[in-house]
Amino acid sequence: MRSLVLGVVFSLLAGQVVDANVGFPKAKRGEGFLSVPIGTVDRPHSAKRDTKAIVSELDNREFFYTTDVEIGSPPQKLTLLVDTGSSELWVNPDCANAPSDTQVQQCKTFGRYTPKNSKTPAIGPFGNESIKYGDASDSSTHTSVNLTYYADDITLGDAVIKNQTFGAVVASSGQFAGIFGLAPDMKSGFDGKEPYSLVLNSMLDQGIIAARVFSLDLRHSESTTGAVIYGGIDKSKFIGTLEKLPTIRGSSGEYRLGVSINTMGITIKGQNSTYQLLGDDKKVMLDSGTTITRLRETAAKPILKSLGAIQDTNGYYLVDCKRREEAGSVSFGFGNKTIAVPFSDLIMDFQAAAGLCVVGIVLTTDQQILGDTVLRAGYFTFDWESESVHVAQAANCGDNDIVAVSKGDDPVPSVTGNCQEKDALFTGGPVSTSSQASATQTSSGSSQTTQSGGSQENSGNGSSNDQGAGAHVHVVAWTLMAAAGAGFFMNLLA
Repeated sequence: MRSLVLGVVFSLLAGQVVDANVGFPKAKRGEGFLSVPIGTVDRPHSAKRDTKAIVSELDNREFFYTTDVEIGSPPQKLTLLVDTGSSELWVNPDCANAPSDTQVQQCKTFGRYTPKNSKTPAIGPFGNESIKYGDASDSSTHTSVNLTYYADDITLGDAVIKNQTFGAVVASSGQFAGIFGLAPDMKSGFDGKEPYSLVLNSMLDQGIIAARVFSLDLRHSESTTGAVIYGGIDKSKFIGTLEKLPTIRGSSGEYRLGVSINTMGITIKGQNSTYQLLGDDKKVMLDSGTTITRLRETAAKPILKSLGAIQDTNGYYLVDCKRREEAGSVSFGFGNKTIAVPFSDLIMDFQAAAGLCVVGIVLTTDQQILGDTVLRAGYFTFDWESESVHVAQAANCGDNDIVAVSKGDDPVPSVTGNCQEKDALFTGGPVSTSSQASATQTSSGSSQTTQSGGSQENSGNGSSNDQGAGAHVHVVAWTLMAAAGAGFFMNLLA
């Protein structure tokens, strides 16, 4: 989950101003799919509905991704973090308890839900839940929310999810934005519908999508928008075929959108070096709610060493900002598919000191998380029906070419992306996405994994799930803290 704190601070330090009147483009709905935009505010976009899928556009806020939803009737618009690291949908964080004055102001622009103003009518409040987020190995990432529940209609573009249950904050600490969780319930899993139906289950039950499948298209850091496609796959946003991988459980046996990776590597000035991962070093959670990727030392150190990264007093790694312009990449092996992450995505466009930029990797002894600094380079289709993730190298080769998934236990079709390697041009020139290596090393993988998401506790009679990935930062369910930590920027600038 994402460390909300980090994302907001990054965004504000970068001088980004959020206009409360600026919204995201409407979702694009087709037969069996819904594509919902995600991108950056104050830049206009458009969207439409295709056959049986919903395309929801995402807004790239530099360091986290958000989407607009409307709740109730008349519609109340809210901007929520999109989070594949947690399952809860909740709104109305206590802006007064956001980590900084700037985040307090940004929180106020994201909208609030007022049940009494809905003529649907709203049902509630009922039940309650207490959730703690964060990486257990990093206390600076810890945040919390106390929720009560309501049921009301939720609108994504022209698709209406009827009578959807969601949380409303009673009290929160360290949070500044609500969360749109897309992970399975930690306890009941992909098929559980207790204590209430999660959004993806409701979309299937109400015929909005043909199967519980969504594709995540974050795009590169310089892109203004991305998309979540519910019930479909956009062939114009990836290269080659999709590699199917089974999901794996979290370190405490909880359900997660996690997979195993077998290799990591780096390409600098045309020279490749790849090494095998072993043991728990192979287990990663795919979390759009986390900004910075969190890896064990044995997995991360070869990359950091090759980049010539220096560690600051707060545990963050810095390199010359000129590295962002180099035609280099860091690779992650997903089965037979290698995803190459360009330096321009991995190295964040944020100067922590004169001429030094932050590498989007930090060390953890808790659950490993691939955050936005890595996920932007891949195209990921999450299939709840077969409990699998389909992976390809991301690219952008034209207008949407969306294929709706089918019904059944294995709904994702065998398709090939329309894009070629030339469509994945990286800053400084093309970087091959093929899995070749001139040298091989081995990661010991000896460190022990603790519960993903850190010390998370749930109490009450609501849904006790989410918040785990290691950081309260699901970009929708976790606080950006997990990505970097509440005091990350302030400490860095001090």
